[in-house]
Amino acid sequence: MFFKLIARIQFLLTSTNQHGVHSPFVFDFVTKGLYLKSAKLEQHKVHITAKNLSKKELKILQKIGDYFKVEHVYSQPKELENSLNSDYKILFINDVENFYLNDSFSAMPKLCLVFHRIHRNLKAQQQWKSICENKQATVTIDLYYFGLVFFRKEQEKEHFKIRV
Repeated sequence: MFFKLIARIQFLLTSTNQHGVHSPFVFDFVTKGLYLKSAKLEQHKVHITAKNLSKKELKILQKIGDYFKVEHVYSQPKELENSLNSDYKILFINDVENFYLNDSFSAMPKLCLVFHRIHRNLKAQQQWKSICENKQATVTIDLYYFGLVFFRKEQEKEHFKIRV
């Protein structure tokens, strides 16, 4: 509990809103996705297989899904192999501590990895930092509740901490 409190305070002191973002991709995502009022969200619901999400976490995940226009949030990397369309895909990873990036993820340019509870404990936070340092992960976004990873070859490697 004490670790989460310290991690939250550190996050609040170092994070920013849309005004501190200089990437057009991330700026659009933040302003047209994360900061969109819930009344303007599309009516379709993202099918989420994740358990134990708070209402706020579900709302954030819904906004991510609505922005990228996904109908399904995958929970297993194997499920991505069966999906052949060229739309954005979201892979929800509940356990950041035991997850390692491999080359197959960077081959999918329209993939968003969503890591849950990246500030749960010291091991999870260290694993998140190592994922952020991975050369293949070009855009990483820390939302405190979730960590997002994108593989955009057209963009320089950047890390953002965004308050939601």
